[in-house]
Amino acid sequence: MTYETRLGAFALLSLVAMAGPAMAQSIDTSAWDNFFTSVLNAMTGTTGRLLMTIVAVGLLIAGALNFIDWGRVLQLFMIIVLIGVIPTVISSIWGATGGGTAVRNPCSGPVSIAP
Repeated sequence: MTYETRLGAFALLSLVAMAGPAMAQSIDTSAWDNFFTSVLNAMTGTTGRLLMTIVAVGLLIAGALNFIDWGRVLQLFMIIVLIGVIPTVISSIWGATGGGTAVRNPCSGPVSIAP
């Protein structure tokens, strides 16, 4: 296959690919969005934070009683912290709020404080 033939085939495939809308535009992903939003809210909401606190206390007790080595305890603490900061990361990257955490826009004007 010569260079010109390959170039022609590539040009033809490019025209065919650009003829219609992108595949991602025609797929409805709202069900997946709702599912992942509810998972995020469950992990970082009030109940999720309570469960993470209970697990953290259990890890400390297990580490103190030498059931789990301290390297594993610190590793699991890091996982708990990363799960807890997911809404902050999402809001800083995409500007969306997740996990029920409200982020105030600093450009929205002054905040009125009731006397």
